[in-house]
Amino acid sequence: MLKSADLLLIQSRPDKFATAIVDSTKDNADSSAYDHVALVEVTPTHKIFVLHTLPATGSIREAYAEFQKRHYTKIDLYRAKQPINAKPIIEQAKKLLNQPYNASYVPTAAGYYCADFIYYAFKEQQLFKLEPMNFMDQERQAILPFWRDYYTQLGCPIPSGELGLNPNAMLRQNVLTKLATLR
Repeated sequence: MLKSADLLLIQSRPDKFATAIVDSTKDNADSSAYDHVALVEVTPTHKIFVLHTLPATGSIREAYAEFQKRHYTKIDLYRAKQPINAKPIIEQAKKLLNQPYNASYVPTAAGYYCADFIYYAFKEQQLFKLEPMNFMDQERQAILPFWRDYYTQLGCPIPSGELGLNPNAMLRQNVLTKLATLR
């Protein structure tokens, strides 16, 4: 069922960080609310790996069995609607490994955040488009208190309006098809 270059869109166990991501990126109350995205690699010997980036690890490649041990609430499997060449996507993603997590989401900062990692892995395929980032509560149209505190601690301005990407925006671009719920 899994193929190289498939994407796993994930809902983490709710915490302040995951909730802030969802609250500032979901489209409406009935849309899927993902806070993480990861890339699937299936080797010629049928071993399955997940390539992604996390705050605690930076960008990594881990065995699917190890990935499944992570405490995620929901994992949905998606595939690109258009024909893609998975090999260069995986090769590019592997070049992005062992980088720090870009906790600021500032496009010029070192490292990658989850959707940023996927964007650069797929960049040559031109699947996703960057969009202005949003850190606001979708109902009140005000910067969420979590993000104000987060960026105060980081000591940098909130990159609201700068180009970036998130899992929910990836879905709104209508370039992915949901294949299954894995958890």
